[in-house]
Amino acid sequence: MSGAIVVVFVIAGLIGSVVRSNKESQLQLPTAAAGPSGLAVPAYGHAPVTLNLYEDMRDPNSLKFENTYGATLRQLVASGQANIYYRETDGIDASQGGSGSLQAGNALGCAQDSAKPTNAFADYRAVLLNDQPAVSDDAFASTTHLIDLSKKVKDLDTDVFRACVTGGDHKVWVKDSTSLLKSSGLGSVPLLTMQIGGTAKDPAPETVLASATQSISTKDLIARVTAAAIAASPTASDMPSIPVTNGATPQASATPSATASTSTSAKAATDPKKKPTASGSPSASPSH
Repeated sequence: MSGAIVVVFVIAGLIGSVVRSNKESQLQLPTAAAGPSGLAVPAYGHAPVTLNLYEDMRDPNSLKFENTYGATLRQLVASGQANIYYRETDGIDASQGGSGSLQAGNALGCAQDSAKPTNAFADYRAVLLNDQPAVSDDAFASTTHLIDLSKKVKDLDTDVFRACVTGGDHKVWVKDSTSLLKSSGLGSVPLLTMQIGGTAKDPAPETVLASATQSISTKDLIARVTAAAIAASPTASDMPSIPVTNGATPQASATPSATASTSTSAKAATDPKKKPTASGSPSASPSH
């Protein structure tokens, strides 16, 4: 009997090893992932303009980026002028050693999988940024630590979330996003780019708005996005001129005006010295 038990444990160990190996080599997308190859977590503003935010939870510049632009980006989504695609990368692991960037990015993908709460990705992202260790400290490499931090987000700490974090379900997703950024030649994290139109299969070119070495004021950021949104929106000349046969007649609409106030948006940017809070996070749950 004891011999049979040993065999069972050996077989279970082999199966577990195969499963872990597959997760290390096969792309598994988080729920509702978007963009080319599904490498982004979206926050939809139902807009023709998409802002791509490449970030690294272990990178102090990504934290600074959030404190500078985070509130403004959320305002652009709320006003319907832009969508945001969050793209997690692991470049700090390469420069500093360790695996904290990869593990944290994977954990964020696991948070996106959670059906409850609906804003789990956004709130857990804020928690990771709030608790970001020193760049030389690879604290995020510990899955136990990442799971402990998830308890700060109500209802996120579940058996499913824990299994995803410890199993590394979305590690390849983070690695592929990092590789795509490197091959694009757009620059290094943190990086904010803009796309106008395009599809997942045929994406529009990306224009760099801000990076670790290229800054933009929140006023200019709003102006650039607003101008792009207006230019990409339908005007009266785009509307059909032939009435439909059921009695309804298409109504031409005037070119929309900017919905965001520059003075309000400038105040929306957070203090660069102040860390972000989960309450200020956007919901990453797609609504269209």
